[in-house]
Amino acid sequence: MNAGELRESGRRRGSAARYRLQLPAIFHWNDGVEHTSGGFTSEVALDGAMILSRECPPVGSEVHLEVLFPSPERENEELRIGCAGKVTHLSKKSGGFAFGVRGMFQENELMGRVLLFKSSRATQLCGVSALCEKRDPHNQSGE
Repeated sequence: MNAGELRESGRRRGSAARYRLQLPAIFHWNDGVEHTSGGFTSEVALDGAMILSRECPPVGSEVHLEVLFPSPERENEELRIGCAGKVTHLSKKSGGFAFGVRGMFQENELMGRVLLFKSSRATQLCGVSALCEKRDPHNQSGE
């Protein structure tokens, strides 16, 4: 899947549908020292996100996460959607880490941006709407 493509994942963690969405993310945490780092989302949901990065906060850390969506109105601008939450788990990946953040995005703001992003990407691809592949959320096989 290319950066920025959107697809509902067959996996469900918590109660929110998760979308495979690769967008830039900035995150901040404090463990006695203020830290700011960046990475990319691999999944986004109303109740949090999975982040891929070269560094990550420790499990249990309070974080503020900002996901950057391209602006549908202005080229070379992005819209930031924020979420305050906790790092729930992490795993080592080649070249970095994957870590989960559990927190709440504003529902209307996040879903509005996801739908606008999907719509603008489909338009850029000459109307090909296969960009968003909705799957049965109870089917763990991904079919």
